[in-house]
Amino acid sequence: MEGRIEKIWENAKDGKKYWVLAINGDKYSVWDEKYMGDLDEGSIVDYNWIKSGNFRKITGIRKLDTQSGDRKNEQIIRMSCLKSAAVLVTDFDTDPDKKGELALGIARKFEEYVTERKQN
Repeated sequence: MEGRIEKIWENAKDGKKYWVLAINGDKYSVWDEKYMGDLDEGSIVDYNWIKSGNFRKITGIRKLDTQSGDRKNEQIIRMSCLKSAAVLVTDFDTDPDKKGELALGIARKFEEYVTERKQN
């Protein structure tokens, strides 16, 4: 499975240390310290787990290259905003260049809203 680590905290049971990872709203326990190496809150991870009683136990986890994942998400957002903007200007009676500029302007506004950041 793939997800983003929202929170990490350390616990102990019967004197044995373990970690709890909140990933995509679910909690998982990690009993093997070797899995914790480079994991941080906000990390995108690929992981496996098994049900252990009432708990979910991580059986394997690795940090994914977030740079390429972030880039892919950014491209998806931008294409979605552009498609929505293009639908809005479809019936405008103006020359294609002006229609394209208008669609791009609207798409940028949508992207600002979706990503909650100002474009320069």
